[in-house]
Amino acid sequence: MLVEELLLLLFLTIFTIKFLLNINYKYKIPIIILIWLPFLVWSLPIGLIVALEKIRILVYWKNYFAGFFSLILVYYAVKNNVHLKSIIIGLIIWGLVLALIEFNILLKLGGFTSGIIGLYFRKNLLSITWGRSNYLSTFFVIIIPITFGYLFYIKSKKLKVFLSIALVIMSFATILTLSRGGILALIIALAILFFHTLKARTLIPFLSVLLLIIIVILLNPLTYVIAEGISNLETSHSVYSRINFYEDTWNAFLTHPFTGVGFGNLGYYATFILGKGGSASAHNIILGMLGETGLVGGVFFFSILVTVLVHMLKDFRSEKDESLKLLKWAFFSSVIGAYLHSLVEPNFEGLQFSIIFWTMVGTSFNLNLLKTGLDKNFNS
Repeated sequence: MLVEELLLLLFLTIFTIKFLLNINYKYKIPIIILIWLPFLVWSLPIGLIVALEKIRILVYWKNYFAGFFSLILVYYAVKNNVHLKSIIIGLIIWGLVLALIEFNILLKLGGFTSGIIGLYFRKNLLSITWGRSNYLSTFFVIIIPITFGYLFYIKSKKLKVFLSIALVIMSFATILTLSRGGILALIIALAILFFHTLKARTLIPFLSVLLLIIIVILLNPLTYVIAEGISNLETSHSVYSRINFYEDTWNAFLTHPFTGVGFGNLGYYATFILGKGGSASAHNIILGMLGETGLVGGVFFFSILVTVLVHMLKDFRSEKDESLKLLKWAFFSSVIGAYLHSLVEPNFEGLQFSIIFWTMVGTSFNLNLLKTGLDKNFNS
């Protein structure tokens, strides 16, 4: 059993006991949680009824539930700016550690140079027990924009140096994944973030750090592989296989438009050879959610995603402090990057990404706690 599953069970138990002990208090419940609940309630029993492989429903539903629980845990447990800053730093450190794990993999492949050569011929050599290259890249898509935003929010020079180094390391690690979808999503997210810096006093520092990252990326020999892969997308085998399975997923949805076929069961409805196998993913959040949970489940889940964006935009527009406004825009850019990457990669159904992403969303809902002297009180 994975360590995060044990921690999930531990925190769920603690949270439930504490909630029951304080049951007389009136908790503020945000709209996003109210939308999450019917999605979870719908997708589990309906999936168990229609799925050909029942156990997959429990496995994948658990991953979505982990995201939901991470969201409410962060939303209700974070009560001051110290808590909030700790979580933001924790997310950044987690991304940095993931990058260092990638470097360690290269060393185990015979050394840094030999590892680079190995990735040149076969990118999926870069894998750990719970994910391969494309999946690993999706974490950098959400963490790098947040790191940029926090870099220009904080005042500490030592912390600024640490965050700058973390950005360079994580950017280099992103190239090592050779994930075209992840890198394109990250570029778009950073472009959105850059759009706001044009109007802020952080333009010069932003460009300075960005220039340093570009230099490091250009020195990476795998950058050429990425550029070549992007230029040849129309002849790419991975693109071809995705398009074929998109058709299979759409046909599965048309066969079961109301209920879907259940989490993790799309492969049983595949005709394309690479799609065979019950756990095959659609590699597209829209088609995948429609195919697995049907129109009802899809509407619930897409409403969750839209609610996140609407809340972030409203919060950004109402903010007066320019530094905090930039940080909120960084979180918004991060979410956009995650959404874009989900159009070509099954990130939301993964346990680790679900925990990290929804922790980040819960953090973004509490960003106003960074204002001096503001404390959160849920007992009203």
